[in-house]
Amino acid sequence: MNKFQIVFIMASIWTFFSCNDKQYQKFHLQSEQDPKNKVVSQVVFGEKTKFNYSDFNDLKNNRYYDRFLAGNLNITSGKVVCTDPLYKELGLPQSWTIDKGKYPVYLYIGLEDDFNGRVAYAELVVKDEVPAFWELSLISEELLSDDFEKKMNGLYPVETGLSCFSDFETFKIYEQEIKDFYNIDKKANFYNDVLASYFDKNEFIPKSSRGKDWINYNLKQSDRNIIMFGSGYGDGLYSRYVGYDKKGNVLKFVTDFIQLNETQMR
Repeated sequence: MNKFQIVFIMASIWTFFSCNDKQYQKFHLQSEQDPKNKVVSQVVFGEKTKFNYSDFNDLKNNRYYDRFLAGNLNITSGKVVCTDPLYKELGLPQSWTIDKGKYPVYLYIGLEDDFNGRVAYAELVVKDEVPAFWELSLISEELLSDDFEKKMNGLYPVETGLSCFSDFETFKIYEQEIKDFYNIDKKANFYNDVLASYFDKNEFIPKSSRGKDWINYNLKQSDRNIIMFGSGYGDGLYSRYVGYDKKGNVLKFVTDFIQLNETQMR
């Protein structure tokens, strides 16, 4: 091996690691991670909050829940919404994006104690790996209307006992679908007249559930869909979390209906 070949190999090695370092440096965590105790400290609108992710870090292998595939969510914009599909408050995109495509949504049904049969978690899986990092999934502050919404960022309200995952563009079309429905008959009820029959078809599916707790709803004459699911015990403020790999790629998106922690008590 001559001198030129040695120099070329050394330069190639340096370039490889330099590019990898630059790729890693582009990802900046907005939190302090304690992987030993599985605790994250994160500042939201100037206020520090904490959460423990040990229960949902690897839901696929958590024996306390039955994992059920509710369907594949069609993401057409790369932006994801998680909100109450009837109350629709904070039907805004998360601050991160993913590639366009169809991604599985899993529901985790409680198998014991007071949560037996209820949806404890819903999980959008971008890649089925255990994340290296977790953070509260935030909405960009410029999209929020006031300081209260900014302070409660990472949480969303449920007023009808339902939550959902949706593509952002799809959700806007869905909102228009509801407006058109009520323009025809203001005394009608979108849940009773449209959604209820879909929920009825899923009674006791899966067998571990209390039944009628989820639907994979397709918008009219479209391959766009929204996956809706019961929110544990019903109405309340619930957290959203995003899991990343070491390079900052989104792996998992989780909404949590079972844990009452510091995050939900802000």
